[in-house]
Amino acid sequence: MSYYRELKDLVLEFKSCDFFLSPRDSWFLKFLEEEGYPLEVVREGIRKFFLFYPPEKRSKLPLSMSFGEIKKLNKHYLKRASPSKDWREKFRERLKRAEEILGTSLTETEPQDPKEAEEFLQSLEKRIAAFLWEGLDKEERAKLMTKFKVFRKEEELFKAMIKRELFKRAGLKGLSLFLD
Repeated sequence: MSYYRELKDLVLEFKSCDFFLSPRDSWFLKFLEEEGYPLEVVREGIRKFFLFYPPEKRSKLPLSMSFGEIKKLNKHYLKRASPSKDWREKFRERLKRAEEILGTSLTETEPQDPKEAEEFLQSLEKRIAAFLWEGLDKEERAKLMTKFKVFRKEEELFKAMIKRELFKRAGLKGLSLFLD
């Protein structure tokens, strides 16, 4: 079963719906898959989120409200996980890719551990997203803001979805050590 299908079935079960998700919920699940959130983390985050609320309220809850729980679980997951190959080598590859995108040389001291490297790469992702955003004209920015306006109230998710869209347009994946 596919990532999306498995999560869709889980959400429909919790919401006590029979057939389909809202477009907003579908976008959110696709976003999680594109961002590389592990299936077991997302499944557990959704489960914990819905179990917090009584069954009669679950059908009206937007799935995107579970993002905080999913991010929290993902941090714990990443602490336990280890990069598949040498993390220093991956770090240098990601750093080189970021230099190509930004068009500048990044002189960073070698990180001491994977956690420090991951934190630096996450800050680089934010810098790249800002660079790509600044490269858009006002019309393109407005289109992006309109596309994700349903997530506007959830600022952190809204920014993450725009960042993901900018990366997709540039043909980039995230810089995380834990993504292949």
